[in-house]
Amino acid sequence: MKSNTDAMIGFLASLARRVSMPVLIAVGVLTVAATMGLESWVAGRIRVASADRDAVLVALEDQEAELAQRQTMRDSLARDLAQAKQNAATLSRSRRVLFEGGLAISEEKRLLEKQWEIMTTYLLVDLANDRVQIMRGEQAYETWPLGGQKPRIVNNPISASLMLATIISKERYAHTERGKSEQIDGRLDWQPPQVGTSARASALGEAVMFTKEGLILHGPALKRPEHENYPHICLELPRATARRLYSRSFIGTHVMIKP
Repeated sequence: MKSNTDAMIGFLASLARRVSMPVLIAVGVLTVAATMGLESWVAGRIRVASADRDAVLVALEDQEAELAQRQTMRDSLARDLAQAKQNAATLSRSRRVLFEGGLAISEEKRLLEKQWEIMTTYLLVDLANDRVQIMRGEQAYETWPLGGQKPRIVNNPISASLMLATIISKERYAHTERGKSEQIDGRLDWQPPQVGTSARASALGEAVMFTKEGLILHGPALKRPEHENYPHICLELPRATARRLYSRSFIGTHVMIKP
């Protein structure tokens, strides 16, 4: 700025030697006025630039604050996401444990229900009404016909003392010949059955249930002479009845005979 002023003064000095004083004064006044106007304009521009700079600084501070806030939010979101993943893994493990526990409980419940069914199921042979009922406690679940059959020792009436028997063995088809076992001097001696050439179902038919007391429940015999020659307490059932009782009874099921 000083060099420009010196140049202007030198220019005016040279003009003073060539122009008149009034013109020189007028030029000087115009020059001073122009200089003052330029300074005023420059000052105004400086003020505007300063205001703009202040606004930019404020905006920059706002952006930095917003950036810091966004950074904080991002860190918080990252922590929440990590926590959510951990919770999801924990929840998955908990659900798996609950599912496995539920399966174990369901299996245990099923076994208990089956045991309860085995303990409470018995067969009621009602001779007066010519029927046999599958009982659960005091309730009859199923009723099947006896077909006029009654328990008997082959060709003789049943002993009046046999009113209760317990199933100890079930065979789909069974030989009349049974294995024999006895304990001799602390040693178990077992002799297998001698079945010969007879078919398994010839004498006792299908769905054979043996009891501890000697009563045998079975379907219709295929060969009557072989059946009559086999000494046993017999309750011969219709085929459908024998099949159903065979499928619904268990080892240990009681057979009650109601005369």
